[in-house]
Amino acid sequence: MTLSKNFLWGGAISANQSEGAYLADGKGLSNFDKLPLNDQRLKTVYTDQENILDDPTAFFPSHQAINFYQTYHEDIKLLAEMGIKCFRFSIAWTRLFPTGMEEVANPNGVAFYDDLIDTLLSYQIEPLVTISHFDIPMYLVENFGGWAGRETVDAHFTFAKFVVNRYHEKVKYWIPFNEMNMLLHIPFVGGGLTFTSTENKLQKQYQAAHHQLVANARIIEFGKNLNSDLQFGSMLAAGKSYAYTAKPEDNLALMLKERNLFFFGDVQARGKYPNYVEGLFEKENIHLEMQPDDKKLLAENTVDFISFSYYSSDCVAEDDTNLEKVRTNGFTTIKNPNLVSRNNSWQIDEIGLRIMMNNLYDRYNLPLFIVENGLGTPDELSEDGCVHDDYRIDYLDRHLRQMITAVEEDHIELLGYTSWGCIDLTSVTEGRMSKRYGYIYVDIDDYGQGSHKRYPKDSYYWYQKVIQSNGENLK
Repeated sequence: MTLSKNFLWGGAISANQSEGAYLADGKGLSNFDKLPLNDQRLKTVYTDQENILDDPTAFFPSHQAINFYQTYHEDIKLLAEMGIKCFRFSIAWTRLFPTGMEEVANPNGVAFYDDLIDTLLSYQIEPLVTISHFDIPMYLVENFGGWAGRETVDAHFTFAKFVVNRYHEKVKYWIPFNEMNMLLHIPFVGGGLTFTSTENKLQKQYQAAHHQLVANARIIEFGKNLNSDLQFGSMLAAGKSYAYTAKPEDNLALMLKERNLFFFGDVQARGKYPNYVEGLFEKENIHLEMQPDDKKLLAENTVDFISFSYYSSDCVAEDDTNLEKVRTNGFTTIKNPNLVSRNNSWQIDEIGLRIMMNNLYDRYNLPLFIVENGLGTPDELSEDGCVHDDYRIDYLDRHLRQMITAVEEDHIELLGYTSWGCIDLTSVTEGRMSKRYGYIYVDIDDYGQGSHKRYPKDSYYWYQKVIQSNGENLK
């Protein structure tokens, strides 16, 4: 078994990290627009302190981002010249429905996405559309508690139904929600959730998760009735975890952690809540409010493929008190002594990608799609306009070799690979432009200053050859 001739090599971005054009042409305010670039950002992302959401002195990276809203023709042309066959992007909810409560979509936003999709198709690039990528109107956050409120399910259906109905003849592959399992880790970003000091945080998070799962099933049902050929996928943040030792206690801790990942895939792929979650709900005093048809809706509208992000791995122990730690994307995790760290942060683990592919394929027996992977790190633009990012090429080369091995030796069905941030963009957790993933350098610093010019990096030409050879040059 080898990579299909139709294998979807590509890249991925999100609206809130690339478009900019803050409140332009009728766009509304989203949760992501409230994330500042300062030492309070991680508190907003991870611990949700409402009093820092309106800092008048802060710089907000998403308000400008890389201005993809204005530069998408130039950017897509560069990506097409690199040879990509697939481009994953998201639709900004507030660009179409500024408060989330409108019945009619904003025509300026519609015109933008119409032309974006048509531009991709003019280059024979397959669009892969994420409907909701860490994006919810602030009106819904302030009035209904974000995804904790059932009202948001109906508001989202109006938005998602419009998008799928308008583009179903041009877009085959759909991801209703990006990294739904991150709702348990970054609740304001993942679901627009805010908390009081006295409420049951897990109760609200799992109620919001139920609402997203229902919304996911509703749009699959609508899309399949519209066109049965449409393909809908779950999307999981799927970093590999290992038990720190062979101690049974560490392996039990690993099992419990993995349930946070697999819970969302289990419901989306199998159509029902797994038995193990009942014990968690009892322990944490979680009581979900469900409408009569919710379980039937989940059972009858499962996903067609499993998409996921993979960047690195971590270790799990029953007690990590005296163990060395590393920081990855804002998380502090146990350092794996068997892996190399980059900048005392990410631990590079390409074999973990192959293991995760097998874990997901064995569990769900559905086609996989790697929709995020890459190395986020500072780059240096030389005076001659070059970026020599051998470290990125090395990271990607290692991971793609393991990906191909999983297809050829483990016989995993893989639809495609879209590396994250194919053009530099702002990061979610830190908001920095200097945390770069792209094959294309964007001359903007962390505070939005710079020429905004685009420069292909060395990795651009490397990936171009990978795509041209369908991965054969890696063997």
